[in-house]
Amino acid sequence: MAENKIRVMIVDDIAETREQLRKLLSFDSDIEVVAMVGSGEEAIEVAAETFPDVTLMDVNLPGIDGITATGKLLEILPAVQVIMLSVQGESDYMRRAMMAGARDYLTKPPSADELLDAIHRMAKLKPRGTGMLTSGTGPLTAPGGVVTARQGKIITVFSPKGGSGCTTLAVNMAIALQNLVGQDTKVALIDASLQFGDVVIFMKIQPTRTIADLAPRAYEMDVELLNTVMVPHTSGLKVLAAPPTPEDADTLRSDGVDEGGGNRLLRAILEFTRQEFDYLIVDTAHAMDDVTLTLLDLSDMLLILTRPVIPEIRGARVFVELLQRMGYAMDKVGLVINCVDNKRMGIQPEAIERVMMPALVRIPLDERTALHAANYGVPFVLQDPHAPITQAINALAQTLNQRLGPEMENVAPNMESQPRRRGLGRLL
Repeated sequence: MAENKIRVMIVDDIAETREQLRKLLSFDSDIEVVAMVGSGEEAIEVAAETFPDVTLMDVNLPGIDGITATGKLLEILPAVQVIMLSVQGESDYMRRAMMAGARDYLTKPPSADELLDAIHRMAKLKPRGTGMLTSGTGPLTAPGGVVTARQGKIITVFSPKGGSGCTTLAVNMAIALQNLVGQDTKVALIDASLQFGDVVIFMKIQPTRTIADLAPRAYEMDVELLNTVMVPHTSGLKVLAAPPTPEDADTLRSDGVDEGGGNRLLRAILEFTRQEFDYLIVDTAHAMDDVTLTLLDLSDMLLILTRPVIPEIRGARVFVELLQRMGYAMDKVGLVINCVDNKRMGIQPEAIERVMMPALVRIPLDERTALHAANYGVPFVLQDPHAPITQAINALAQTLNQRLGPEMENVAPNMESQPRRRGLGRLL
C-alpha cells in the first residue's frame, strides 16, 4: 500500500543524475520518490510540503551546499533521515555531514544494492527525539521510550603519568574480557584520550568516524547512529575511536561542563552506550580534566596504573589520596602495577602496595612483546596467548568479571558522592 512506502526526496543539481536515481529506486516496490529538486533552498521548501522519510542529498549544490541544507532541513523536519551523496569520499566531508545531521554518507555513484540498503536502514530508524537522552540525572530510555534493562559496567584505565602503559592495558584487557565472556556478551573499547588517543594504532584499524561525530547528536542518539561510528575489531569487540586531530576534540566540549565539572556531551554518549554494551573499557589521557571527572562519576571500576618508578608511584599515590579526601568509594578503585621485574634491583611491588593498596594484578615486564604488539598493531593477548604478560591480563579480566558480573548487579552503578563533586569542582 502507498501509505506504507518509504517516501524519498532526491536533491541534486544535475537533472540527469536525479532521473538516474529515480529509475534506480523505481525497481524497489517499497520506495516512492515524492520529490526531485535541484538546490538546497528548494529542498527545504519542498520537504515541508511532501514530508519525505529519507532524503538523498548531494554535497555540491548551487546556493547553499548540501551540508548546510541538511542542517536547515532538520531544523524544520527533525524526523527526516538524510543520506549524503558526494563524488568526494574524504573523511572531512563525512565528519562535516555527520555533524550537520546526516545519517549516512555514500560516494557517488553508489551501487544499487548499496543505495537501496541505506534507504531501508534509514527508514527503520525512529524519528529524532524518541529515546532522547537529557543531560540531567533522570531515568535513561531506549529508542521508543522503553526503559532499558542493560546498564553496562564502565571500567576506566587511568594514570597520572604518561608512559605507564594505559593504552596497552586498555586494549589488551578489553580483548581478554571479550574472550572470557564470549561473543554473546558485548564489550566496547572507548578512547577518551580525546586529543592524542592512539587506540586505533594499537589495534591496526582505520576508522572513518570517531567519537567526535557523536557530539552533535549526543542527546538524541540511537543504536543505528552508534553502530555507524563504532568500528568492529576481529576479536569481536567494538571500538569508539578518539578524534583524528587535537582540534576535533573541541567538538566534545561545545556544551560545557556540568555542576561537578564533568563533560556534558561525553556523559550523554557514555550513558547511551552503556545501554547497548555489557562492558565499556575506557582509555584516558593523563590529566584531571572534565573528561576524567565524567569518568570518575560513571565508572564502576577505576584502574590506577603505575610502574615501579618513583615519579609514577608518587603520582598514583597522590591521586589515590585525593580520591580519599573527596570521600570517594575506594572499593571501586583498583591498583595495577605494570612492568614488574623481580630479577632486577628497584622498587618491589610489595613496597608499592604498602603505601597504596593491594594490587589487583602485577603485570610482568616484557618490553619485547609489548613493543612488538604496539608497533605492529596486533595486541599481544592475541599474538602470544601463553606469554606471562598475557596471563596476567587474562587474570585481571577474570577478576573484573567476577566483581562486576551479573551477580554484582546490586552494587551501585557509579562512584559519585556529593563531597567529591564539590571538592573536585573547586580544585579545577
